[in-house]
Amino acid sequence: MKTHEGISCREFVSPGQIIAGRYQVGALLGASPRGTVYRATHTGLGFPVALQLLGPEVASSLTWRRFARELKALGALHNQHVVRVHDAGTLPSGARFIITEQLEGSDLATFLRKHGPLPVDKAADYVCQVCSVLGDAHRLGIVHRNVRPENVFLARTRATELVVKLLDFGVALFLSEPGALTIPGCGCVSPAYLSPEQLRNPNAVDARSDLWSVGLLLFEALIGRSPFASFDNVQILRALSEGPVPLLPLTCSVVPAGLAALVQHCLQRDPERRSQSADQIMRALEPYSSRPGRRLRASAVGASR
Repeated sequence: MKTHEGISCREFVSPGQIIAGRYQVGALLGASPRGTVYRATHTGLGFPVALQLLGPEVASSLTWRRFARELKALGALHNQHVVRVHDAGTLPSGARFIITEQLEGSDLATFLRKHGPLPVDKAADYVCQVCSVLGDAHRLGIVHRNVRPENVFLARTRATELVVKLLDFGVALFLSEPGALTIPGCGCVSPAYLSPEQLRNPNAVDARSDLWSVGLLLFEALIGRSPFASFDNVQILRALSEGPVPLLPLTCSVVPAGLAALVQHCLQRDPERRSQSADQIMRALEPYSSRPGRRLRASAVGASR
């Protein structure tokens, strides 16, 4: 099993092996351009975790830079809707590892392909949970820049409800730092989830770029497809630079007019005309959620986990 860097991470661990003196490696979960992921168990406490592993050759690569950037962002955020990081380090082989909570479920893109659009209350619930993370991140000067259905994970818990985990802070922009990693989507894959200002200069954006992506996310959750689903890349670029962005059907019987108007408010090409904060979007979504009157609160930044 190889990553796109040509590194075989499976050679560094095997099922049953003990990592860092306290994590027993279990079954392979999968491999991605960012590494290989295994089930694992904390041998002392007995709880399940996920082991993500990168080979030593990745240490100076773009993959490692994204990996390290995500660790920094997750370490700063204390929010139930991001993946909890338990440990990180380097093995004697030189391979780097990270231990996180183990998630069971599927990403929103896969869920929508299988089940179609979400009910209004569930769409509002899930997007509120995304906004909870973004609100905390933005207060810390972190812009996610890659909010899309593939990065919204619907995790199964012991309770009956699915819980959102916002993934992939690997290209997050730290507003206090000069320079940033290139964001995927500019020239190499579909730009369908990027804001107009990201296409102009991905490193010269602010929190409102994420709010554009929230509008796209809510559109897709309610309708079951992206507003650009039938567009090729050239048509997407033209729509983002010249407009108008395709409208969510205001006459759709399952989408309240107020909710459709919120989507369009997020999808303004001019950031000054958009919703101006994740908290503002959460307040607007509250009447449509499954528990109106019990608005999801952003967790206190800096509180202990």
